[in-house]
Amino acid sequence: MPVHLGTLDDEAYWRALRTQFTIPPDEAFFNTATLGSSPRAVQETVIASIQHIDRDIAEWDYKAGHENFFTGYYPELPSRDKVATTLNCSGRDVALTMNATFGMNFVANGLDLKRGDEVVVTDQAHAGGRMGYDLRAKRDGIVVKVITVPNPPESPDQLIQLYLDATTPRTRVWAIPHISSSRAIRYPVARLSALARERDIWSVVDGAQSLGHIAVDVQAMGCDAFFASPHKWMLGPKGTGLLYVRPERQQELWTTLASGAWDNHADPMFRLMQYGTGNLSLLLGLGVAVDFHNQIGSMKIQQRDFALADRLRTGLSGIPGATFVSPTHPDLACATTVYGLKNRTGGEIQDYLWERGKVRVRSMGDIGVRHACHIYNSPDEVDKALGLLTEMAG
Repeated sequence: MPVHLGTLDDEAYWRALRTQFTIPPDEAFFNTATLGSSPRAVQETVIASIQHIDRDIAEWDYKAGHENFFTGYYPELPSRDKVATTLNCSGRDVALTMNATFGMNFVANGLDLKRGDEVVVTDQAHAGGRMGYDLRAKRDGIVVKVITVPNPPESPDQLIQLYLDATTPRTRVWAIPHISSSRAIRYPVARLSALARERDIWSVVDGAQSLGHIAVDVQAMGCDAFFASPHKWMLGPKGTGLLYVRPERQQELWTTLASGAWDNHADPMFRLMQYGTGNLSLLLGLGVAVDFHNQIGSMKIQQRDFALADRLRTGLSGIPGATFVSPTHPDLACATTVYGLKNRTGGEIQDYLWERGKVRVRSMGDIGVRHACHIYNSPDEVDKALGLLTEMAG
């Protein structure tokens, strides 16, 4: 585990950390923005739990004090408390879900929006951060106002002005990507949340690309809601998610999946965990992933990831025909870079890197590829990718 690596110098630390993952040593995985690779300890926890439950299932007697064999019917406060350490909030302000899309839908369908009420979204919003509002528009007559974001935006002020320009007295929600999925733009969420609160507008932040990638502090951010998928940058088991709602606003949400505790206002976020039988093994694995993350430290991870991405962007700037789609402005950039090569599609770049060097990035179609740097990557892997891109561009 990372806690035992503290005496190593910087690069030795990260090389040793790389051994905690089961990605083959000759493969460079730069697609964490889609799905993270869980460390070995997370995998082993999930597998051992599945085997234990299926082997010992007859021993479960439902008596108080005996371990539970599934989730979905219990408050799971210890797990919520643990997850909350990555957000700087109380566990009682967090609901455990299956992914970010669950969290977005619990807000979109839980808010008491009326016909004509407006929700502001961006044209680059991930489907999991928007479609709940589109459903409400079709079903209930709310208005989804879509702002067009430049590729790339010039500054945080430009992004803020886009939201303000789209806002009217009927605006009820600003749907804000913390980091956008398709263009890797880091939004000024604290400033946007403050402006939204002044106008009594819900600030709902899509953290699918930020949790585990950058240091997250929902209290400093000041948002009303934040949802995420820990199976990306937090490296949790696939099919885990969370939703945070600011305590002052929790009672404003209706429950949209109803089971036994759907109206339990003593624990308002537990109401949003009423989706029936869930996989306890995944939840245990998520706890190990959180421990793994916390032992390294959110800021240390952010600094490492950004340093790798800066190395990539510096190298790309010297390749003839390379173009940046994601921002290079220091307040908007992150550890993911979207870029292209002249006269090459994203599919061609993706396949070239993999077939020539086992470097995995993700095609974004005609605009190029998305290249996400995380803690299992190294400077050598970044340089290998740059060498292949130089070769391709030549």
